[in-house]
Amino acid sequence: MSERESAFRAVRDVGLGVGTVGLAVLLTFWGSLAAVQAVFLAMAIAVLFWIATTSVDGLRGSAGWPRPILFGGLLVVVAVNASAFSFTGFTALLLSTGVFAVALLVGVTRVLRRVGG
Repeated sequence: MSERESAFRAVRDVGLGVGTVGLAVLLTFWGSLAAVQAVFLAMAIAVLFWIATTSVDGLRGSAGWPRPILFGGLLVVVAVNASAFSFTGFTALLLSTGVFAVALLVGVTRVLRRVGG
């Protein structure tokens, strides 16, 4: 990767981080419950899109198996969302639980199809 590509990737990653933090601050102080739920559902869809389109090498560890931190974290998110839905009854939590579960299934399937290959 050239220096120009590295610089572009760094600027993009920093911009994404600043935008995410800015959106979180806006929602924390001025967002309605519906806006927070909509953003959370959009985030779940973005995670599914990323897992479905990223390189399989980014989803697996050095041994070729699914990355424990990525898929373990996603499993925790599914469990926490399901628990939160059972307490709150918010439809957005139920939908995001389903989207995160599909993302987990898609990612693990993509990695396991390439194990040993």
